[in-house]
Amino acid sequence: GNGAAPPTWQQVSTVILNAHKTTGHGVEVKCPISHKTIKQVGILYVDDTNLWEGLRDDDDLISTSARGQVSISDWAGTLGETGGALKPDKCGVTIHDQTPDGKGGWNYTDQQAVATEDEEVDMSELDELQFHVPTADGGTAPIERLPSNKADNNLGLYARPDGKPDQHFEQMREKMTTWTAQIKSGQIPTRSVWMSYSNQLWSGLRYGLGACSASLPELRKGLMSADFYMLSNLGVNRSITKEWRYLPATFGGIGLYDLTVETAAATLASFLQHYGTSHALGITLRAAMEHLQVELGVPDCPFNYDFSVWGHLSTDSWAKALWEKIDELGIVLDLQYDTKPLPRRNDRAIMDCMVELGLRGTELQRVNRVRKAQEAMFLSDVATPNGRYLEKYLLDGHWKDSPEGSLGKHRSTLDFGTEHPTEADWKLWKKSLKRLTDSKSLFLNEPLGDWINPSTRIWRHFLNTDTRTVEIRADDTIYEYAHDVESSDRVSIMQPVRRLDEPATSVVPASILEYDNGSIKLLAQGPPLVSQRDEVVPSSFLERLRGKGGEWMWDSISFSSDPSWIVDAIQRGSLFCCTDGSYMKQWAPDICGAAWVFYCAESRQWLKGDFTEHSKWANSYRGEQLGMLAIHIILLTIEEHYGVPLSNANIFCDNQGTIRTFSKKYDRVPGSSKNNDILRVLRKIQGVSALAHKLSHVKAHQDEISGYDGLALEARLNVDCDSRAKAAIKRAVENFSSHPVTLSLPLEVAVVVIDGIKQTADLAKDLRYHVGKVKARQFYADEQLLHPDIFDSVAWEPLRLLLDRRPKMFNLWYAKQCSGYCGTGQMISRYDKCASDKCPNCGCFETADHLNRCKSRIRKGLLLDSVNDLQEWMEGHCTHPCIQKWLPSYIALQGSTLFVDLVHSQGWTMSQQMRRVGNSLDRIGWRNVLEGKVSNALLQMQQEHLVQTRSLLSIDSWTRGFLDKLLSLTHTQWICRNLTKHHRTKGTKALASREEILKEIEHQLCLGSDGLSHDARCLLEIPAEELYGKPTSELQYWLNAAVASRQAAGDESGGLLEPTSDQVKTGTNHPPGRKSPPQEASKAVTPARKPKAIAPIFLTTKARRPAARPPTNLPPALRPQQQERTGLLKRNSEEELQRIQVGSLLRNVPNNFQLCLEGGDKVHREAMRSLRPPQWLNDEVINVYIRRVLLPKVNRNHIFFFNSFFMSTLLNTGETGRDTPSYNYEGVQRWDSRLRRKHKILGMREIFVPINHARVHWLLLRANTETKVITLWDSEGRKQGNQLYLTTMLRYLGDKYSEMHGVPSDDWKAEWTLEDASDSSPEQTNGHDCGLFVLANATLLAQQIPLSRSSYTEGDFQLWDTRSRVAMLLWLASTNRPVPAAGRPLPARRRPQQNHGNGGNTGRKSGSKPLPAKKAPATAKHSKCKERAKRRRNNKRIIPGGPKTRGKILVSDPTPLQQTQSILNKKRKAASVAIGDATVVATTQRHAPPKRKKRKHTQYD
Repeated sequence: GNGAAPPTWQQVSTVILNAHKTTGHGVEVKCPISHKTIKQVGILYVDDTNLWEGLRDDDDLISTSARGQVSISDWAGTLGETGGALKPDKCGVTIHDQTPDGKGGWNYTDQQAVATEDEEVDMSELDELQFHVPTADGGTAPIERLPSNKADNNLGLYARPDGKPDQHFEQMREKMTTWTAQIKSGQIPTRSVWMSYSNQLWSGLRYGLGACSASLPELRKGLMSADFYMLSNLGVNRSITKEWRYLPATFGGIGLYDLTVETAAATLASFLQHYGTSHALGITLRAAMEHLQVELGVPDCPFNYDFSVWGHLSTDSWAKALWEKIDELGIVLDLQYDTKPLPRRNDRAIMDCMVELGLRGTELQRVNRVRKAQEAMFLSDVATPNGRYLEKYLLDGHWKDSPEGSLGKHRSTLDFGTEHPTEADWKLWKKSLKRLTDSKSLFLNEPLGDWINPSTRIWRHFLNTDTRTVEIRADDTIYEYAHDVESSDRVSIMQPVRRLDEPATSVVPASILEYDNGSIKLLAQGPPLVSQRDEVVPSSFLERLRGKGGEWMWDSISFSSDPSWIVDAIQRGSLFCCTDGSYMKQWAPDICGAAWVFYCAESRQWLKGDFTEHSKWANSYRGEQLGMLAIHIILLTIEEHYGVPLSNANIFCDNQGTIRTFSKKYDRVPGSSKNNDILRVLRKIQGVSALAHKLSHVKAHQDEISGYDGLALEARLNVDCDSRAKAAIKRAVENFSSHPVTLSLPLEVAVVVIDGIKQTADLAKDLRYHVGKVKARQFYADEQLLHPDIFDSVAWEPLRLLLDRRPKMFNLWYAKQCSGYCGTGQMISRYDKCASDKCPNCGCFETADHLNRCKSRIRKGLLLDSVNDLQEWMEGHCTHPCIQKWLPSYIALQGSTLFVDLVHSQGWTMSQQMRRVGNSLDRIGWRNVLEGKVSNALLQMQQEHLVQTRSLLSIDSWTRGFLDKLLSLTHTQWICRNLTKHHRTKGTKALASREEILKEIEHQLCLGSDGLSHDARCLLEIPAEELYGKPTSELQYWLNAAVASRQAAGDESGGLLEPTSDQVKTGTNHPPGRKSPPQEASKAVTPARKPKAIAPIFLTTKARRPAARPPTNLPPALRPQQQERTGLLKRNSEEELQRIQVGSLLRNVPNNFQLCLEGGDKVHREAMRSLRPPQWLNDEVINVYIRRVLLPKVNRNHIFFFNSFFMSTLLNTGETGRDTPSYNYEGVQRWDSRLRRKHKILGMREIFVPINHARVHWLLLRANTETKVITLWDSEGRKQGNQLYLTTMLRYLGDKYSEMHGVPSDDWKAEWTLEDASDSSPEQTNGHDCGLFVLANATLLAQQIPLSRSSYTEGDFQLWDTRSRVAMLLWLASTNRPVPAAGRPLPARRRPQQNHGNGGNTGRKSGSKPLPAKKAPATAKHSKCKERAKRRRNNKRIIPGGPKTRGKILVSDPTPLQQTQSILNKKRKAASVAIGDATVVATTQRHAPPKRKKRKHTQYD
């Protein structure tokens, strides 16, 4: 509870632990191959104590439990002597006991009852076990026994004894849910939420991941949907695809942390921290890896093997989980791992043989189970001593059931676990091993040779070559057998002679046959065994130095004489060591150099060297540390070689940070620290040497201030090291192609390489990027965003470095823009049905792709300004002249032209190198380029230019600035778009809101004072002109007051026109769908004309932007999404129907009707009649639509359409289409003769063929000569008979190829793929719309618009009246455009005009043409009663303030504001404006009777 408690407990617990260990408690962890051991009592952390017992060869459940109880009692007693005590309610016991499951595997004993259903399991022995702890009063108290499948909070982790991570993941999900709820309840900006997500939430979640042993499938399901619910808090739309969530921002992803990647990074960091060390965790880790190696049966590091083949052979463990991660995530883990050498020549590991035989899965697992039971790793372990045969008894049964089993507990020097193979396992074992022999005599196909290394088998039978006697060696004694001299039997029968105290030396392994009478027979003998070889001692200092690894550091070493003088110099105090590092970023950004020197001030002898390292992490500081590390390694080597401890050497360096680093003592090296590989090597050196040397600082570059001769010795040495380090870098640059990428340092036991880069700092960043890149490559291919080859051509690394320097919110915007899940009209209209999906600038359908393609004047001008800014930047940053000439033009054209098709305004010709670069940019796509995804070819071209011009600007700096300009261009467009839409006063949303409010205010004014209280009638006293000029907020306040007053008076709607929208906020609960009731205007207030609406800050235009044509050399899947340009998939517009009523025309087509089109095409009456449902479309409609409607809208240079008679002619199916198909190439041989190009039809990129199948069904076929794929679409689904058309089209193309090239086309046709893509076509359910499906599919595919089931539906044809639409498009494309009587447009309806009496024309301008007189209805009868007519006239008269009016003023009537709005912004004369719009009559006048005109008196009266 205070600051002194932890260190006090550390001191006390250390004494208790040592006492506990002395009494024999704890476990012994033993490596099964190297046999290194370590005794561990338990783990203590603050007040958490874990004590261990067990892991002995003869342990069973009862004996282990008994020792565990004794351990508890002894610990409690020792703890009590220090004044402490145990709390029973906080104590518990877990028993790790496993039993066979009867199928060759193992289960925890307390879980056996659950795992086994067929038979009952005896759990009484386990249930009876109880444990107690001593209490402070001298008694005992029982403690809980925890099951193996339950996790308890242990050191902050929830780790189950059986290793399952379920409860730990559940705790992580609870933390995420709690964090999400807290963030949602607080008003925190998105930027702060992301900061909390990274530094608060995941900092806690990462705790314990380094100890997690979960498999990858478990990790992928670990967090479930917890990430989904926090997306909205992070400013991300929840509907975003799951793949986009976890991709790094470099690839357009949101950048959420992936539990799999984070666990892999934490696990690798833990591994690097402890591997190769001599402390408890280091040896335990080594034991885990060796056990994994023995389980697999492989001779070297198990991490080097394919996990998908070998992984299931091993027990679930932390080491296995690490192996799975590095294998599946593509991580290279280079270890200094002691391999087990092959014992004999031609020897092999048994499991390697089994894998080569083709065993996989369960079969491989069963064989491996028997191998472990037989304690064998190599073939020599199961072969006879002479290496020619397999031991028969080892194939037939367990070795313990043979005579060999009675001689000892084990038959191998390796430690194997206990196995219980099934009978089926033994059969498969014998069958598989026989495949390595001739099966009958068990003679090996490749016999084994002499022994070259110690055998892993414990040989029991030996032949003494001197005495020709046989020795049988058991664990505790040695028996000698000799030949009976008196026996006349010629067979080599031997009898037991005596027991030996010591084994003989001149022996060879032998195989014998034992008889029941105790005699034996010698069967075979082998070559002599090889004993363990002594370690080779290096003969020279340089050999010992190179033996520590990292030979690249000693390639340039030189010395005046044998380094033994260094020992004497240190003892005299005359040794001076100096080092310096160098880094030349502009010349070699990935290379750093170092130089070092040993110099004796008295004898003037020297030892010096220099080297360079090629690394992504190269910098000056790393060069300084590498030089200092070299000095320490040399001093360590001198200590070892000459056997003299060294201290007090004078070491100088001009970098104080390096001096501080090498002056510290390192027990742990943080995984996130920079140059942690150097620190781990330094920690290893500190573990074997005191390194008590004096590190001092020397000022750098002193020769620039004073002369070299006047400098101190250490300063001169520093100058010399600096010059040699720079020279080393220059040599490396000259030989850069042959310069190796450095991997390991001397004494470095573990190296992590990710994507070819050695990790020397926090590896989590590079691991996230690497895994994200692999996933992005596959995701981009699956989503048809970028082909894998094109993806690889993009320079991703510079983009990553740029985004790493940008704020998180910029990365978030970039991710939304790339993924398309940004605030565009397309996305907003998905969840807000009232929102517009149009661009606020140009009015086109707005997607993320539209951002830089907008054709509005403001946006396009802004784009050109950004292009000019980019051009100025390139001119000032040594950019390649060709890039300066062509790239700005490519950007300014907004993707309408391919880079390779650019034509310069000054007539310049594009170079071949620039054309290759342009082709790479075209493949990537214009939009992707503006999002920073440039090609490596572009950067390579620029780098060559920088080298040729000897510019001091590095390619990294240039690329960073260039990409920054591209992203700024795109970001500027987004800001302009948002400013246009969301400006507080002049944005389109604000203006729309103001229009809604003004509309409601106008209606309130029209309602008058009825329904308003006396206190609220002052609202109507504000002049309309003044009211309209107020800010929006004050208008909203006025409206709220008026609505509230009317609601208080009983009008539930408050007098509103319509349900309150999001833009008009009244604070009232207006019933949905209810309109305001009519009001009686006793005192109607006629408002003044509303002033002209405030213009938006950016002017918009209604002109539709022409669709940009996609790059023509990209495959369809990679081309940008375009809008359909023919207008087929929509309804006929009102303007078009005013020209011709196609519906009436189709219902009654005249006999002589005919459409004439260009090129002599005609559509006759029967063809038009086929457009009436439910008839089939005939060939004339299909062919004319394709030639005259569709083809003008597509690129004819790349797309070709055969007519509908092509396939029937090629197959020679006759006029009915039902004749037996017979291939007829001659019939269509010249159908492509009108193509004026070199390769005729094969020169077209896409060839479309509409197919009229048997004159009853329409199909569509396409041949793509770029991708060499022939695809067929059938709206009724896949059919086996459609394969005929695919194969026939391939045969036709092959014949064309042979005709043009004069060679057989078999090899060429073999490259083609036939695909029936009918499943991706919209589905047809009726029997007559197949022609419409062909037209729609051809229209979309020809315009590079992807086709899917959801592109349209059969119901859309009825909704859009597509048949009438086809007729309209044909009529519009015709040259005569006939309008028969059946198709004439209907006359427009006129508004009934008021009778102004006496046939007057007062409502019209004087001199205008009078309106035709209306005929009175035949049924109209005028009253003959004058009184009745008088009363009728009186009732029609409006009396101001009277009880009723002639008509009701409805909501649908145009208000004065609406009347004047129609004439705003129109060029009209003053008189016309004064008179008003003749088509709109004021509401107050429309319902009033006409004013009686006074009769003019003339002179004739």
